[in-house]
Amino acid sequence: MNTEEDKKRLPKVKFKTVSLKIELNLLYDFLFDNQWGWEKYIFKKHPKLKKVYEFKLKKERKRFVLNYIKAYNFRHRKLIPKNKSKMEERWKIIEKKYFFILAAIMNTNWPKNKKVITAMLSINPICPRFLKDWSFFINYQYKIKDVMEVMMHETCHFLYFKKWHELFPAIRLEKYESPFIEWHLSELLAPIILNDNRVQKYLKQKAVFYEEHQKIKMNGVSAPVYFSRLYAKWLKSGEAFDYFLKDAYKVIKKHEKKFK
Repeated sequence: MNTEEDKKRLPKVKFKTVSLKIELNLLYDFLFDNQWGWEKYIFKKHPKLKKVYEFKLKKERKRFVLNYIKAYNFRHRKLIPKNKSKMEERWKIIEKKYFFILAAIMNTNWPKNKKVITAMLSINPICPRFLKDWSFFINYQYKIKDVMEVMMHETCHFLYFKKWHELFPAIRLEKYESPFIEWHLSELLAPIILNDNRVQKYLKQKAVFYEEHQKIKMNGVSAPVYFSRLYAKWLKSGEAFDYFLKDAYKVIKKHEKKFK
């Protein structure tokens, strides 16, 4: 990853405010249709949204959520561009270096046909990513250090699944998403990669794992600890990333029932 061709492959992150339609639909889905009860994170940040459950009809609920979003963004209308500028400034410092490191770790190049990753500024404290158009949510009120972790985590997914497809081309794209075991593995490995010393040089704080994954035990330890040890063992082996990813996939499939 040192040639001019390699440099041309590196994508750039573009920041923009999420559209009202996308914001509404995603926020509504997390409030009414998620497996892990993640609405608790939304209510921690937006307690007034609990009132949405007082409405019986979906159109009434959506209208309430939409009005809340509009009012919230209006109150913070000066903060949005201010924090957007802070994010852009801080991210610009590490972007190329981080993307180079990811390519080196995963032993693959960034694709030629993907030039832009879109970071959508949102009121949502949950930050989903979308592989189809290479975009993700980022809460515009996060502290800048947490912004960097979320951005590194989410952008890691895009190269990770490019690598995944190279190794497992027969696996259907729908399995890249929750609740499939392939999705679980990606969410375990992203923070593990961020905790690699080569990445920590720029992140400078330990990446966090899902609380739900911390509760899953594999051979007497939590799933994050188990796969972190597997990663450390791989680093010492000198083998290619392909070897580690195939091994990790084999292992998690043996424990698949624990993730359901």
